[in-house]
Amino acid sequence: MNGKQGGDPAKLAVALIKIASENEPPKRWLARADAIDTAEKKVTEFQKQINAYRDLSSSLAIE
Repeated sequence: MNGKQGGDPAKLAVALIKIASENEPPKRWLARADAIDTAEKKVTEFQKQINAYRDLSSSLAIE
């Protein structure tokens, strides 16, 4: 966004320090509500794709 991102950089820095100092930091962390919204939409889309082919995918084991 070429330096025009919304949000407070100081708050982001504090949040990153908090995340980095955790015993088990997350593999992924979303900064800002818009990132959460985008990720939730992707998760919903991915879940629909999983469900659409669940039976086919599950049927591929060697018997």
